Amino acid sequence: MNKREVSREVSKMSKKNKSRDDKKNKNRKECFEDSQHGKGKVAPPIKAKNGFQRKLLNALRTMQIVVCDAPAGVGKSTITMSHIIDKYVGKDISNIKLSRPAVGMGNSLGLLKGSLEEKYEPYLLPLIDVVRKRYGYGLYQTGLRNGNIELLALEYARGRNIEEGEVLILDEAQNTTPDECYSIITRVCDGGQLIIIGDRTQKDLKGMSGLEWVEKFINRHGLQDTMCVVKSTSEDIVRGSICKEVVKAKELDVTQGYDYYKGIATKDSTTGEYYEE
Repeated sequence: MNKREVSREVSKMSKKNKSRDDKKNKNRKECFEDSQHGKGKVAPPIKAKNGFQRKLLNALRTMQIVVCDAPAGVGKSTITMSHIIDKYVGKDISNIKLSRPAVGMGNSLGLLKGSLEEKYEPYLLPLIDVVRKRYGYGLYQTGLRNGNIELLALEYARGRNIEEGEVLILDEAQNTTPDECYSIITRVCDGGQLIIIGDRTQKDLKGMSGLEWVEKFINRHGLQDTMCVVKSTSEDIVRGSICKEVVKAKELDVTQGYDYYKGIATKDSTTGEYYEE
């Protein structure tokens, strides 16, 4: 092989390597953009499937404090988190705080390895999974690293202001106390937003929950200008027929005053009379 042929081969290899490097750099850039802004994945528009979801979406868009009391399977977590993460990607908000009470976690929380965020992550997966599905895992991980997405224990959330451009989503609110719920709503600053999600039929506490209290508090004091309560029933369930059937049965138990500990129904739904089975 003469010098000219060697030079030609070297030139070909250089072009090939440059093309390969350019492709790698492009892939790195796309991955970086995806993790930073969710650009690599275009999320579909949020489409409400029924009247409840339309009402919830409207409340999320217009109200500073939104309280959603709804049974399992109606899409309250999906609609809420989809709307909020879309606003984050669109740079309409700068910070998302996710929190829930420790009630119902048992002793497993303290036994889990890792930081407090890592301990809380499994319990907030219903919200986190929405972010991952809409924009990919990179966006979520980057948000955690730069502090734009925070996972907070309720005790810490009670001491944090919700400033302008920030949103706090409090999940499993049926397991908060009235005092805890009161302290959370007092942290909302002008321009901040608080979203309280729960299902009163899945309460692990005895007595009135923070979710029940805040609904009555809003209505009692006429605070509907800035605070909104959105409720639903089993008729709004979109998860599936089995879920709907089970929730309907639970609603019937609640109507009849069924005591799960004693195994008796204490009130007839038709006559209102109490009886034992």
